[in-house]
Amino acid sequence: MKTLKKTSFFLFLLITLSSFTDTSSSYTGKWKGEDKGDIGFLTLSEDSYATFEFNNQTMGGKSYVHNDVKASMTYVVNKNVTPNSIDFIITDLTAKKELGRLKGIIKKITDNKIMLAIGFGGKARPTDFSEDAIYFNRMK
Repeated sequence: MKTLKKTSFFLFLLITLSSFTDTSSSYTGKWKGEDKGDIGFLTLSEDSYATFEFNNQTMGGKSYVHNDVKASMTYVVNKNVTPNSIDFIITDLTAKKELGRLKGIIKKITDNKIMLAIGFGGKARPTDFSEDAIYFNRMK
C-alpha cells in the first residue's frame, strides 16, 4: 500500500511539474506577415527548416534551387541573447557546404504573433526592431 501511495504521489508530482513547462517560446509554425503592402509567409519547421513564400515564389525548405544550385535552408535560434537571434542558413546540398546566412533577430510578442528583423544584403545582424521590423501572425 505504501508503494502505491508513493507511486501515485510521484506521478501526480511529475504531471504537475510538467504542466508548467514553457512551450510558449517555440517559433515553429506557419506565419503570415506584411511588409510594405506585400503579404508573405514564413514557415519554421520543427526539424529546423525555414521557408519564405512571397509573390508566388518559394525560397527555402529541404530542397529548392538557389542561384542554379540545389540548396536547403535551415534556421537556428539563440534564445540565450536578448533579443533572440535567428540565422537562416543556406546550404549547397550537392557540395554539402554553407552558401551563406541571413542574420536576424526575432521576438515572440504572444503565442500567435512574432516580430522579425533581418540584415539583408550582407548587412550585419540588427540590434533592435527600430528599422524594417516585420510582424507575423501565426497561421498554424
